[in-house]
Amino acid sequence: MKLPAGTDGGVITNPQEEGAVQQLMTFHGAVEIDTQLGHGFIVTDHGTLIAVYFKDMSGSFKGKEALEHLGSVQSDEAGYNQTFTLRAYNEDEFHDAVAVCEEEGLLLAEPKKAQDTHFPPLLDETQLKKILTLPGVIAISGFFEGFSVQSLGDADFEHVAALGEDLLRAGIKITKEMEIGNLDQLILETATNKIIIAPCGDLFLCVFTQKDAQLGLLRLAIKNLQSDLQKGA
Repeated sequence: MKLPAGTDGGVITNPQEEGAVQQLMTFHGAVEIDTQLGHGFIVTDHGTLIAVYFKDMSGSFKGKEALEHLGSVQSDEAGYNQTFTLRAYNEDEFHDAVAVCEEEGLLLAEPKKAQDTHFPPLLDETQLKKILTLPGVIAISGFFEGFSVQSLGDADFEHVAALGEDLLRAGIKITKEMEIGNLDQLILETATNKIIIAPCGDLFLCVFTQKDAQLGLLRLAIKNLQSDLQKGA
């Protein structure tokens, strides 16, 4: 099988390093994997694994089986080393790579059909700008299924949307398992920043702030936006 060549994205000789992990979390393309035991590749979309292939002396592995085999090899082999060669893709190249992987049975999940992908109506930009002017707010992203479709401020919005989607799914899973109702707002706070994620219409809003941002003001502004959307529905 032959994937698109893409653009040289560099080489990672120690994927376990913190900086390497962060780089892979934002990478969009194919990652060739070379080890002393075998070789293969993964196709990743900003940290989301799309397809996996690996071949060694024990055979060829595809999709989920390849991912599990890679994990077992790393845990069993002392001094296991990997070299990752990154090949960045534009959207056309990524689409072609996914098509090849689908044909070869390498996908981890069924791909979404192009005709099924549609973005819902955008949020009121005037209201978003008001939120952006609140003290401490750095950026706002309206995202849908991991894609940033509306953004204001200064941030890597593709990264924000991808990680926001992961955080959202975790929050929804927790609320369902604990049977505490629907998710209204999700807040992640660290020593340096805060992130608020909330459903707004058919989109989800992610607000990225500095550590000293006033959560009360932000939560009230988001609730007002949610209320206006419900009235207009």
